[in-house]
Amino acid sequence: MLGLGRDVKRLIALLLCIPSVWAASEVELLPAPASLVLADSQLARLQQQLDRSVAAGQYPQALDSARRLAQALASDPVSGTAALENLGLIEIQSGDAAAGISSLEQVLERLRASGNFRDPRLARPLYAIGVGYYQLKDYLKAIDYIEQANFVTRTDKGLESLEQTRHDDLLLDSLIRVGRVDDAMDRLDVSTNIQRMALKEGPELERALYKAARWYSLLEAAYQESSLHEERLEILAKTYGADSPELVPVYYDLASSYSRRMHDDLDRLRGMKSAERNVSYSFVRSDQVRRAIAYDQGARSDDRTLLDAEWKAVRALKIALRILEDQDEPDLQAIAETYVRLGDHYQLIGNDRKARRYYQRAYDMLHENGATEYLAQTFGSPVPIYQKPLKLPSTNDPAVLSAYQGEAELLLDVNSRGQPRNIEVVELRPQQASVLEDKALRYSRDTIFRPRITEDGTVSTEKMTYIYQFRPGAQP
Repeated sequence: MLGLGRDVKRLIALLLCIPSVWAASEVELLPAPASLVLADSQLARLQQQLDRSVAAGQYPQALDSARRLAQALASDPVSGTAALENLGLIEIQSGDAAAGISSLEQVLERLRASGNFRDPRLARPLYAIGVGYYQLKDYLKAIDYIEQANFVTRTDKGLESLEQTRHDDLLLDSLIRVGRVDDAMDRLDVSTNIQRMALKEGPELERALYKAARWYSLLEAAYQESSLHEERLEILAKTYGADSPELVPVYYDLASSYSRRMHDDLDRLRGMKSAERNVSYSFVRSDQVRRAIAYDQGARSDDRTLLDAEWKAVRALKIALRILEDQDEPDLQAIAETYVRLGDHYQLIGNDRKARRYYQRAYDMLHENGATEYLAQTFGSPVPIYQKPLKLPSTNDPAVLSAYQGEAELLLDVNSRGQPRNIEVVELRPQQASVLEDKALRYSRDTIFRPRITEDGTVSTEKMTYIYQFRPGAQP
């Protein structure tokens, strides 16, 4: 067994739980094949066939046309280079990345023959080769070619060019996969600043910041994630007004980001919040109580940060609630959802009394308005709102680490306070995860559930099937 440093463990955790932060397939990042203007009528018809096949997504047919054009135009220094580039692009689109890379390397050789290594025409084949190497899982080469392409693009179009950020999802993913997590963070910082400079303001910048926030969440950079959500709120407030319902989903995101900041020290936070509730100061406000505990009782600065994160999460949800309630025609289901989120928050920090209060408000509102489907989805059975992930072992043994990508199917009871009881293991998946049975049982006891709710209030649930994931991905 080899000991692993903190950074290596962090990398392994990222690789085990990389979510789909970017939804596009890598081939969607490929440049479109150029439509060549050709004087020869036969070649022009062949180009038209290629254009139609590409437009229809029929790449095997397009591949045949591209090969014939590249062969026919091989001696032409301009059209021949463009035809060869089209062939490489279509080969990658067709799933033959190795052939596509070979064709595009010939394009690079032709373009570089002039001695101009900053030729703007280099960017397209460089980006495409990066995509090809990503398909082949050669992430180091994918990084190299995308960074070369970014340099050419930046030189040609300026520091604020958005085109140099188009492949950043693929670049960030590659950097993480080769262990260059700090470089991924640096690139994300640079990319986010480029978006700010280029877009200035408005919904397009807000969407870019949303995607960046998801990457920061994956990279466990909670401060940056929360800051971007705050920035998104400022942008949308200018566009729609500070009291617009358009801001509500962003307040949800902000609350979730602060909640994630609490997860690593959740046990300590729950202890502090319990002490706060046990202090009886009838003459002071709750925030004064919080400060008294955090400062007067000698809490560390990270304890104060933890308490502030909890307070800001609640504040974000309460602002969202106020916005929804102040509308001329309130969206009752959205209000109920915010009640549920507040209930989940208080359930998370161990204040089950406040949690039940918000859950009951949501239940009554949904029940009165006949939202039976949403009611069943939200309160029909216990819902896990937090599960403690297994700690990674001090080993670099792939067989052991692969077990941590598994899950346990459990049979358990959940009491009316959302606590699991009488846990039994039904099955562990994959087979090598069987060695983690005792650990899975121990850690699954710390799962926090939203309890099942009926007209009688919160109730216990017996013999519930629950899938405990050893290393759950970052929450959306």
